[in-house]
Amino acid sequence: MLDDLDKKILNMLISNGRQSTRAITKKLAEEGIKISERGLGKRIARLEREKVILGYTAIIDMKKVNMGYPRLVTVKLSSPKNFVQRLGEMREYLTNAPFCDFSARSNGSIDWIELKFFNTKEQANMEADLYRTWFGDIIEDYQSYDLDVYKFGWQLFEEKDFHSFIQRMHKKVEEKPIALSNKKNSNYFKYQLSA
Repeated sequence: MLDDLDKKILNMLISNGRQSTRAITKKLAEEGIKISERGLGKRIARLEREKVILGYTAIIDMKKVNMGYPRLVTVKLSSPKNFVQRLGEMREYLTNAPFCDFSARSNGSIDWIELKFFNTKEQANMEADLYRTWFGDIIEDYQSYDLDVYKFGWQLFEEKDFHSFIQRMHKKVEEKPIALSNKKNSNYFKYQLSA
């Protein structure tokens, strides 16, 4: 079971996995949390042992390594007789494709979501044409969206963190209201904060 300190440590490692234990203990001390470097090291080792931390990776600027063309793909699937086999082949393709960084089955009106990074638009379009040709028998609808990414990454948060963020944003809006044309009675401003 993770406690609040584990989550703080994990968020620090998510933002920079190469931070030293000294740097992390210093940041925690600035937040009023006392822990020794040795104690922190033991916590990190436990999180690794329990497979909470699966590994460490570098976050790179995709444009600087010529992979600056991100594309989000959504797929609605059809159900031919050999659907299970063909779905397995599509999953294998996406798992092995070096340009596909995220692929997930979803619920609702979209069955599959993919995030792919390419060198150029031409490369992205070529892959899209081949993908739809190879898996067209199980694709009912295919949509792609070229992205201009402003944030890439994630962090752990709790319900209280969500509400705290919404509360801060709500105060900002009250200080400097956003003009909503023709929406005087908008539900946007009626978000009720739970205590």
